[in-house]
Amino acid sequence: MDKQARRNNSTLKQIILKKYPDLPKNQQKVADYILQNHRTIFALTGKELSQNTGISEATIVRLSQQLGFKGFHHLKSQMISEAKEEMMPEDRFKLMSHSKNQISTVFRVAKQDVENINRTIGQIDREQFAQFIKLIRSSRHIYTFGIGISSLMAQVAAYLFNQAGIIANFCAKDEHSFIERFVALDKRDLVLALSFPPYSKETIHTLKFCYQRGIRCLAISNKATAPITRWCHAYLIVKSDNLFFTNSISAISMILNALATELAFLNKHQVVKNAKLVNKILSEEYHS
Repeated sequence: MDKQARRNNSTLKQIILKKYPDLPKNQQKVADYILQNHRTIFALTGKELSQNTGISEATIVRLSQQLGFKGFHHLKSQMISEAKEEMMPEDRFKLMSHSKNQISTVFRVAKQDVENINRTIGQIDREQFAQFIKLIRSSRHIYTFGIGISSLMAQVAAYLFNQAGIIANFCAKDEHSFIERFVALDKRDLVLALSFPPYSKETIHTLKFCYQRGIRCLAISNKATAPITRWCHAYLIVKSDNLFFTNSISAISMILNALATELAFLNKHQVVKNAKLVNKILSEEYHS
């Protein structure tokens, strides 16, 4: 979306209505279709929208650009984001059942995941990524945490970091609060918080507590304006849009794997040493 629209927090409907009088008639026809079918149109491809409106795909792309988007795919992403905020869970299931061919759901979900990964790669901040690597490598202890789907991804992060020769600990949500678990940490330690919608207040409060005490803090979330990004020394933005009423984990997994891979390259001697030791122990166990 264009900068002016972002500043005004304009919805897609507001953007279309504002620019509608200046649009050519064929673009107005597509705009009318979008406004009349805003709850279901994001399930369509550009080709399907072209067939439904009788307007060429090239015109649909031009309309998207007139509205401040790079193309129809980016316009669709905005529609999906707005729909997720407006729709109840049962509405989303109705949308997913619109297709007569059930296998099409697989392709639609895969397409969304690929788009999440591409958008994440396209907006990755190299300086922030480098800061992640620097802080993780120079810290004494690493702790990862989150709630809900973020908890699962925090567990994956700890596992991957350990595989990369970095000692990392996953903190599960149990009878102790996160703050109780982290109260003994100091400036040599690091906490990595994962926070995706709906944002957990406990995750935010915990990272704020650590940040204010001088503990090294990192965060991974879905947008730069997420509440968690205020309380960290570096953060990475990962797209998690989903047709289902939860966050997609594909791009999150990708960025965690990228971090672990970079750490492994920089720590390759220790990684090889650890792998040889593990293989030796496993070999002895299986042949005993």
